[in-house]
Amino acid sequence: MKKLIVMLMLTLFSIGAYAQTQQGQSSFGFNLGYNFNDVGNATIGIDYRYCVTDAFRLTPSITHLVKNDGLSAWAIDMNAHYVFKLSEMFGFYPLAGLDLSFWKVSLGNSASLNKTRLGANIGLGGEVYATDQLSVGLEFKYNILKSWGDLRLSQPLLALRIGYNF
Repeated sequence: MKKLIVMLMLTLFSIGAYAQTQQGQSSFGFNLGYNFNDVGNATIGIDYRYCVTDAFRLTPSITHLVKNDGLSAWAIDMNAHYVFKLSEMFGFYPLAGLDLSFWKVSLGNSASLNKTRLGANIGLGGEVYATDQLSVGLEFKYNILKSWGDLRLSQPLLALRIGYNF
């Protein structure tokens, strides 16, 4: 029932909305998600999107993997999206980019180990243009990183994004 109500609300908000993927437009967003690594971390992040053309945009972002079982990280990404506007209210995009992440494992007694990794991202996303200024989206990406000992750092990530478009 909750899903039906949410979909109806999005439909009502979408009436008269325009796809926000025009050259020169920007968007600032906030996202919450989950990182499906060996430990499983919740994620929180911000991003900025700039439309270089009507279909191509660059998206720098910073994401924090919330500490779980002593593992946490900060990730700085630079991704590129190629947006397919399926309607004036919905867009779909593949993404690819680079990732620089700073990992920390807490060992207890205030001791920790740190590791920096350079990796790559590949994924898919979709967004609903709820109003002229508001978009809501879902993004799935796979982050490819070199392992750290027995800890596998490559992982899929899923995030829900709310963005303000200007």
